[in-house]
Amino acid sequence: MSDTPSNDYILRTHDVVKRYKAVLALDRVSINIRRGTIHGLLGENGAGKSTLVRLISGQTAPSEGRIVLDGEDVQGSDVQEMEARGVFLVTQEPMIVDSMSVADNLMLGRWPLKRGITGRVDQRALMQSVEAALEGTDFDPRMPARSLSAVAKRKLNILRALHSGGKLLILDEPTTALTLADREHLFDFMRSLKARGVSFVFISHYNEEILDICDGVSVLRNGRLAGEHDDLSKIDSDGLSELVIGRDVPLFYRERRDTAAAGREGWRVEGLAAPGVQVDAFSIAPGEIVGFAGLPGSGAKEFALALFGSNRATRGRITHDGNTSAPAGHPGEAFQRGIAYLSDDRHRDGLVGLQSIAHNITLSSLKHVSKAGVIDANAERGVVARYFEHFRVKAPTAEVLLGTLSGGNQQKVCLGRVLATSPKLLILDEPTRGIDVGVKEEVHRIIDTLTREGLSVIVITSDLDEMVRLVDRVSVFVGGRIEREYTGAEIAKDAILQAAFNVEPASTDSVRAEPLVNQS
Repeated sequence: MSDTPSNDYILRTHDVVKRYKAVLALDRVSINIRRGTIHGLLGENGAGKSTLVRLISGQTAPSEGRIVLDGEDVQGSDVQEMEARGVFLVTQEPMIVDSMSVADNLMLGRWPLKRGITGRVDQRALMQSVEAALEGTDFDPRMPARSLSAVAKRKLNILRALHSGGKLLILDEPTTALTLADREHLFDFMRSLKARGVSFVFISHYNEEILDICDGVSVLRNGRLAGEHDDLSKIDSDGLSELVIGRDVPLFYRERRDTAAAGREGWRVEGLAAPGVQVDAFSIAPGEIVGFAGLPGSGAKEFALALFGSNRATRGRITHDGNTSAPAGHPGEAFQRGIAYLSDDRHRDGLVGLQSIAHNITLSSLKHVSKAGVIDANAERGVVARYFEHFRVKAPTAEVLLGTLSGGNQQKVCLGRVLATSPKLLILDEPTRGIDVGVKEEVHRIIDTLTREGLSVIVITSDLDEMVRLVDRVSVFVGGRIEREYTGAEIAKDAILQAAFNVEPASTDSVRAEPLVNQS
């Protein structure tokens, strides 16, 4: 424990332990969160982050140990009591009612009522309170929440917690599904609130985010505190990774292949036009990995979705194995042709949390494991066993509900689901988003192994380090078209940025902090 006076800290835990029957989820964890700072919480999936957050937010009580908030012991307090003391959990998915206005969402569950009229909201009092809370922001209180961007919804969640008396806000992976530009907007918003004295616990899987936004960090590993730093200038990304994993994390670097020299062409696209994209020619060879890069709306994601039939093409033709046809009109047709797509939002498009791992793996390939419309249990077990074991999914059996798994293991199951369709062309949209560094490198190796079996892979990622290490070729999209392509030693972060922003090399310093690629 630090010798710094305790009033410098808004929250401290002292040797907290949490047991779930025979499972020791947290083992004597002591963390220190300074007042008016952004404190990072880092660790692998299953390291104990979620358990610690449940203790701090009052969802459950520690089996042993103390939790001290503003100098007072609060262990055993429930959620309502912790919120009354100013501790609020802001979940990964924005808790926003789209059909309501910004004002109604800000006051959700706390609407002022007219005197003497049961259940009638006092709109004048509501707007007075809301306008004061939103002062200095760009929110229109009367705007329907459904029209808000992803980052605006996260900001509104934070403002609601502050308006309810929040002074320590726990942000659970708040950058998930945000563009890089939106992430910077969120970080600027957090910094402005920190300047007003608000304290944050910031949970992330990305070392770079921790180093960018946080003042200090606590790292959990296997339910224990692996390390804590008050000064992040004294540690770098590699140092954080070593704390998270417990060893040096060997980064995967793909041995690039000159598929052009081999003269093989697996898929050829010509004259494709769809909303937001127009590509005259594109090809990808068997066993090749091509990265798609570009600013949001540049056409990278639009082209990928057009190949999968989700962004319906108005013209064009696709040739594979000597067969030429129009682009798929819907995802079902794409699956039939051997094209599979893994969404960047696994919770929205990729999994059914209340079903088993087994049912999720075969969800997109039921026709392959069915006879006369009835699932063949033996065939299903064979498919499930292949991917469950090959991807080393961490669960006792494949009958476990998918929603109980960590994010990294959920992503492995989603990858197994699309591979069970036996694709020849696999499109991966942000394949390692929201998973820890160890599983991320494991996923890279899985993708590389699949290409050795002849699978063609398209990767869309906003992580340029991932792009540089994983792909054989990069197609950079600008204005709905492929602007540049890079192969071999040409593939570099600066070159991709220059092409994406359509600027000369001398101008790159002015654009490096700007948004790149993709997203929802």
